[in-house]
Amino acid sequence: MRQIKINSTTGNEILTAQNVKDYVRIDTASDDNIISGMITQARIWCENYISRDIVAKNRTYYLPTTNGVFDLPFGPVASITTVNVNGTDTTAFETLGLDNETIELDGGGADRVKVTYITEGLNDSLIKQAMLQLISTYYDNRANFIEGASKGIGKNVEIPTNTKVILTSYKTMFL
Repeated sequence: MRQIKINSTTGNEILTAQNVKDYVRIDTASDDNIISGMITQARIWCENYISRDIVAKNRTYYLPTTNGVFDLPFGPVASITTVNVNGTDTTAFETLGLDNETIELDGGGADRVKVTYITEGLNDSLIKQAMLQLISTYYDNRANFIEGASKGIGKNVEIPTNTKVILTSYKTMFL
């Protein structure tokens, strides 16, 4: 089974609490801790939805077997730290693709491949807008209930359609 692990987060959030407060029109500092948590939650949701890192990370990807060519999930890839095949580090590989996300092993297929790599992260106005819309929804629907109706993320409140539409242009599928 393929596995991926985050070893460390090396980048910073692309939004600040003040960015969110300006967008949602909040004038008080009393919710700054809540907003900071929502920034992280929204970023993680967006990263998982598009299968790309918004904040740079150090990751390890494991494949039990490969035909010799495979894609690294959650790029764009800034650098590859190590490629380990059957317990031995190797330099017998080539990186391919616009974001160095495809690895081709010299000699073809292999078993037990483990790659440690660093992602760049994404930081542009579309990603920020998608996150702001998502955080606004989180903020407006913090409670589990509203008089007479059940509300909250995961119940009757949907992730904003605009958030999904914005992120679709970044979405990449890994099979």
